[in-house]
Amino acid sequence: MTGYGTHMLTEPAAREAEVKALSRVTASSNAAAVGGSLMFGVTVVVPSFSGVNRIGRCLRSLVEQDLAPAHFEVVVVVNGEDDGTVDFIRTFRSEYPEHSIRICFLAVPSAGAARNVGIRSARFSYLTFVDDDDEVGPEFLKSLLAVASPSCVGVAPIIDVTPDGTETVVNRINAQITSRSTAPFALSSVPVLAGFNACKLFPTAALHGIRYPEDLASGEDICFMAAVTVANSFEARVASTGREAAYFRHLRPQSMSRQKADFAFSVTQRLEVMRRLERNRSWDGSHNDNLLRSLVRAQANFLRAFLQAEPDARAEVEAAVEASGVREFPWPILNDGLARDLVVSYCFAPYADTSAVVAAKAIRERGRVVDVISNRMNQVRTRDESLNLVAGRFIDKAVEIDTPPSFAGWKPMAEFVRKGLAVADRQHAAIGGYRTVYSRVLWPASHFLAAVFKLRHPEVRWTAEFSDPLTHDALGRPRPGSIEHDELYNALRRGLSSRGFAPPKSESLFSWCEYVTYVLADELIFTNENQLEVMLLNVKNRKLRGNIRDKATIRRHPTLPPSSYDLVPSSYGLDDGVINIGYFGAFYENRGMSDLLTALAGVPVPTREKIRLHIFTSKSEELRSAVAARGLEETVHINPYRPFLEFLNLTSRFDVLLVNDVLRGADLPLNPFLPSKYSDYAGSGVPVWAMVEEGSPLSRLPARYRTPVGDVARAQELLEQLVLDRAPQQSPRNSLDVVLP
Repeated sequence: MTGYGTHMLTEPAAREAEVKALSRVTASSNAAAVGGSLMFGVTVVVPSFSGVNRIGRCLRSLVEQDLAPAHFEVVVVVNGEDDGTVDFIRTFRSEYPEHSIRICFLAVPSAGAARNVGIRSARFSYLTFVDDDDEVGPEFLKSLLAVASPSCVGVAPIIDVTPDGTETVVNRINAQITSRSTAPFALSSVPVLAGFNACKLFPTAALHGIRYPEDLASGEDICFMAAVTVANSFEARVASTGREAAYFRHLRPQSMSRQKADFAFSVTQRLEVMRRLERNRSWDGSHNDNLLRSLVRAQANFLRAFLQAEPDARAEVEAAVEASGVREFPWPILNDGLARDLVVSYCFAPYADTSAVVAAKAIRERGRVVDVISNRMNQVRTRDESLNLVAGRFIDKAVEIDTPPSFAGWKPMAEFVRKGLAVADRQHAAIGGYRTVYSRVLWPASHFLAAVFKLRHPEVRWTAEFSDPLTHDALGRPRPGSIEHDELYNALRRGLSSRGFAPPKSESLFSWCEYVTYVLADELIFTNENQLEVMLLNVKNRKLRGNIRDKATIRRHPTLPPSSYDLVPSSYGLDDGVINIGYFGAFYENRGMSDLLTALAGVPVPTREKIRLHIFTSKSEELRSAVAARGLEETVHINPYRPFLEFLNLTSRFDVLLVNDVLRGADLPLNPFLPSKYSDYAGSGVPVWAMVEEGSPLSRLPARYRTPVGDVARAQELLEQLVLDRAPQQSPRNSLDVVLP
């Protein structure tokens, strides 16, 4: 058996004849995999390691099948040192000459290798596995074959049998099987069926080309079954729910699946299985991707059980997880019960939204395990599963409240507050009290829920972060949205009065959000000094203004560690031999690409030919028209947004990253806006070109290149300078800023 990292045992002449026959079968099955010449029927693969004292029960159940012997075969793969199993099978076979019972031999014990050999040796069109310590009912093969097809997997009920012979029909796996007995279902929709070998009948051809891992100490069945399920869009049908058609799984302490729960088995081996499972992930939230995530979570439960038995090993387990290479470890399973801090983020991972991303980065930066309360945003935001990797290490319970998403609707926000408060109060009581609560807006519902929670639990320290000024938009126009005099309004009104502040006269929910937060929060976070000063202009109460300054902390958006930029490699192609400039972001009335496009159109053609501008945005149609009008189709490549971690990887591959200021409206004395993309660019290691308004927060931050926003001539000069810097005869670019005032 070449190609399996194993070799056949050699014995006397009788065995040599069997080896020759097996070689012919192997050649035939190799051809069958290509030419489709497998015979109709079932191959039963039975791996056996030191099974002489138990395999008899298994073989007897197979020769007692209702299916005609001509329609099935049994391939026993004896792996490891022979303990007498071979002679036992030969004797047994002589008693049932009408049955095809073949023997394969492997010198090196390996459950995965044994099953690989069994698959390769199969002569029939369908295949199932039976462990040597298990047995099957007399209708097992016949009922499975009756429902199977090249696109459908037959499934049998599974009954557990204890060492004293007690049968347990009601078990976790069988509950999933019997509940689906009335109609076909997608195999990928039932992760538990992809977690073990037994009770399924597969088309043999679908198993060719997929191998059991031969180097795993355990879990090879999960990896194989998951790979088969992901590679095929199998339908599944339950063949029967009767005992006569069941698979009987004998539970014995010595079996491979019930090893001692030590660190090697419960942690090291489980992490390796998770890593193998992740190789097949598409990271797109598809059914197959969710299947693999479910299987990874199931493996993580072994680590949790180990920690429950060995709580002092937590640091060692966490270190093993972080060193394992598992990209999306389900940390909430290990973090269960650890959170003493609460985060309220109305929009949170995995929804693709700047607010969600920054809140996740803030959790990671703080480095404390937290519970999160957020809202279901699927109506207004797409899901980006890679965002789960940003803060997952520090999440315990993440509760998603199901209310209609709204940025400016009071009633949906009030519903979110009411439902979210019930969750927060329950968890607060369960853990003996949160120490802190953190909330972040632009979405104002975050602060409203945190405010009411603070009023109920004044001992909890509330940190509230403002991304941008709330009451006015980027042009300085008041945001529309009104309060209603309901239960939430009355609770906030009473809370303000209890702190000695009169309620706002304004009916704007955004004014109320700012005001309530100023009064009740213990710490106020602003992304820059300008933002603080602009927001203070709306505060007329001198005492409150002083309180705000006392509570204020200036903190820019966090930058993730360098390792985050390699988690999800991007296949996006960049042109060789040119300057590749990357821009990621949305466009507004006062932040667009018009000036840069005009500058690109104005540089000499030889210069423009050496530049590629790659724009990633959600709004592309108007931009495409502007690009076409300037004849820049060859220079400007317009793309949709990429998932967040792929975006991070992309930033590290460009020659220059472009970020531009939002121009303030005439009513704003200062520019309070700091583009969040800057924090992501800062960790990329790539030079940044900042198009800035004088005095803006962005203008004060480090950038290799800086030009005034709206100044086409200066942008044009910099484009030409970038090409000159790249020219071979030029000296390497130094690390000093290039400022074109």
